Amino acid sequence: MRQEYVAQLRIIFFAIVTVGLFSAWSFAQSTKGTYTTTADVPLRSGAGNFHEVITTLPKGININVVGKEGYWLKVESKHGGKPGYIDEQFAKPATAQQTAQTTVNANPIAGPYRTLRELDLREGPSTKYPTVAKLPVGIKVNVVRAEGDWLRVESKIGSKPGYLDKRDVERWRDR
Repeated sequence: MRQEYVAQLRIIFFAIVTVGLFSAWSFAQSTKGTYTTTADVPLRSGAGNFHEVITTLPKGININVVGKEGYWLKVESKHGGKPGYIDEQFAKPATAQQTAQTTVNANPIAGPYRTLRELDLREGPSTKYPTVAKLPVGIKVNVVRAEGDWLRVESKIGSKPGYLDKRDVERWRDR
């Protein structure tokens, strides 16, 4: 009788483990795809808050999720940027309507801006980075994205890209 009971327990245990593994596998598979960020979120070099921040992804953009580690989504760039991880609480699966809408207006921050004062164009999004160039007051700059309180500026004529504090510029208005 005891051997029969042990055999039944083994079968039940095997069934539970098999169902659990299949569920975990199917859940991991379902996390892949296009997601939309729900806040400005740091993209980290690994799964966890202790990893270095690579950049900040702005709220409302579509991201390509390729995997999951714990509560962290692994994100890969479709444009060759560094892969990284974001906390899953700051992203949700994108619907077809969101994907189409976001593609039309991918980055509401991007566009022409005017410098409000003479300022330093920095290599990275912080005053800790070296100066790339000095920019005079009143010139037009091309902003491509936000990274926290910093704006990434890229030249249309091939000059070095850099970062400006968003408080030092305003939207360009044709006069």
